[in-house]
Amino acid sequence: MRIGIDIGGTFTDIVGNTGDRLFYAKAPSSEDIVQGVGDGVKLMLKSAGIDPAQSKIEIEHVHGTTVATNALLESKGAKIAVLGTLGHQDALELGRMKRGQLYDLHRDAETPWHLAPGRVRIGIRERVDGRGNIQMPLDEDQVVSEVSRLVARYGIESIAVCYLNSHLNPTHERRTGEILEEKFPDITVSLSCVVNPTFREYERVCCTAFDAYVRPIVERYVAQLATHLDEGDRNLNLMQSRGGIASAEMVTHRPVSMFLSGPAGGVVGSLYTGRLSDRKNLITFDVGGTSTDVALVRDGRISISQEGRIDRFPLRVPMVGLETIGSGGGSIAWVDAGGGLRVGPQSAGSNPGPACYGRGGTEPTATDALLVLGYLNPGWFADGTMTLDAGASHQAIEDLAGKIGLSKIETALGIYRILVSQMADAISLVTVKKGEDPRKFTLLSFGGGGGMFSAAIAQSLGIREVLVPRSPGTLSAFGLLVSNFEIDKVVSHYVKSPREADTAAIEIAYQALEKEGAADLETNGSKTARIEFRRSADIRYSGQAYEIETMVPDGEFDAAALKQLTDNFHAEHEKVYGYSDTSRDFEIIALRCVAFRRPPETSREVLIGELPSGGDQAPVEVRRITLEGAGEVDCPIYRRTSMSIDNPIEGPCIIEQSDTTTLVLAGQSVHVDDARNMFIQGMK
Repeated sequence: MRIGIDIGGTFTDIVGNTGDRLFYAKAPSSEDIVQGVGDGVKLMLKSAGIDPAQSKIEIEHVHGTTVATNALLESKGAKIAVLGTLGHQDALELGRMKRGQLYDLHRDAETPWHLAPGRVRIGIRERVDGRGNIQMPLDEDQVVSEVSRLVARYGIESIAVCYLNSHLNPTHERRTGEILEEKFPDITVSLSCVVNPTFREYERVCCTAFDAYVRPIVERYVAQLATHLDEGDRNLNLMQSRGGIASAEMVTHRPVSMFLSGPAGGVVGSLYTGRLSDRKNLITFDVGGTSTDVALVRDGRISISQEGRIDRFPLRVPMVGLETIGSGGGSIAWVDAGGGLRVGPQSAGSNPGPACYGRGGTEPTATDALLVLGYLNPGWFADGTMTLDAGASHQAIEDLAGKIGLSKIETALGIYRILVSQMADAISLVTVKKGEDPRKFTLLSFGGGGGMFSAAIAQSLGIREVLVPRSPGTLSAFGLLVSNFEIDKVVSHYVKSPREADTAAIEIAYQALEKEGAADLETNGSKTARIEFRRSADIRYSGQAYEIETMVPDGEFDAAALKQLTDNFHAEHEKVYGYSDTSRDFEIIALRCVAFRRPPETSREVLIGELPSGGDQAPVEVRRITLEGAGEVDCPIYRRTSMSIDNPIEGPCIIEQSDTTTLVLAGQSVHVDDARNMFIQGMK
């Protein structure tokens, strides 16, 4: 059995796959994350009728987690120091000339200097020039004496090593790592030549410092989790930011690769779900209890960025191109100093949660507003495992309404309208801002709260249809089970122009990357399938400051492959910037290779499960709800399990299922296709 585990701010989602059946479970997230994961897995195994203590079944766990992100955002990382080349040790604080707000005199620093203040940034005597030649040997004695002082005086737990031009010649960095491992075995070490071996010193030292900052936390978390889940099984894999999984051992050697570990699983699951219904262009829309994550799938490919941001700082690692906002089911509604109604980013979380959870929460939240409007069934929430306190929701919204001079219903509608607007803005960031027309995509709605907002958002943006998967509340956990097992490699390789490209040298460099990636997969990876490779290159027009990752054709890199790469780059530049110049020279900056194995195949029949029986497709009840622009209406409520294939239901209506509730507006229709995906269509 393979088990996917995704921890959210409110619920932990679990999906199990035995090869011939899928099992689903949701459990409230716990303050003790490891304990919460263990409880969720036990709940799922119980539903599958499996006792690990008595069964000989082999269990592989695949986990998506935000432990690295939380450690950074909550400033709970390790005490770190930075070793840099003498005279260049302060790159972490110097940053770059550009600033986000030029005229803000009170702007906080836009460099992560707080990770390692000046007193723990040390200049080491060594020097490698811009061609990779050693100009000054490494002062090994200084390394030992300085680190001894740092440990004794400041209690340093982790060290980031980032020497000048180490991406061209890593000899000094690797030797420093060996010295530290030998002399200071209790300290974790991050080397820039391992974490991010590419040029641009500031971005490289940022990435390495982040890696060092979270490394001890990630190592402890993985060790605790592996021990907690070890019931006759030691298979633990983790999701990486780029949407592929890796063994726990591989990830702990480069923890910076898992900053978007949690949300990435949902994007992969969306891609897989879209394929079942032949949808290749998707806007993935994941609404949880704390946040909303939005990403783009174009032509069946997930949008991957080689550099993202954590908070306001650059993080140069491959990651799914996500936009995240603090809007979710637990988002708290409040009144600002000017008397305006706001929603989020503060969240009530899982404990105490929204007022309706009955756990002591009194703040009005999005979920409370949905309950007041009649969209949620208080007696059948989370598959009937929770009963919501409708009276508490009404009281919380009533109290808020008194502060802004509106009625309770007007306030609840205002909260809903604000959330729809915020979520639509997030979708615009991954579409309109990047030159994509959202009307050409299908909005794939998942997460426990996606179904409440997707139809209204699609209508506001002119999106033609909404896809709600079979189990939207656990899609992120499902995505972990259908992700490739992969590792990415990169090497700096400068080519001034296509005319000067040495195709034989480029082929040798790619083969070296492939050999290194294959060795890592053989040592730590799953043996379920043959190893495949995907090549790309970072390219820019001469004079440009930043590169575009461009796919390299399969096979040997020869003159024909260079010609195809040239065409690919011009086409990609046209797609990204709206123009290309085929007469202009371009530069190759770096070569990339992803080594991967595909997950075990699961038949379409297992993925789809039993088709709905259909029957008369009658509503289970009619509920009085309030819709914007229509006021109070009698709304039929259907159970998704009773919907028959390709038999549309006209809106307004509400579709309930175990892990989400979907609102369909007037003028829209909803139906289930033969892949058990549900579609909302007919947007005005």
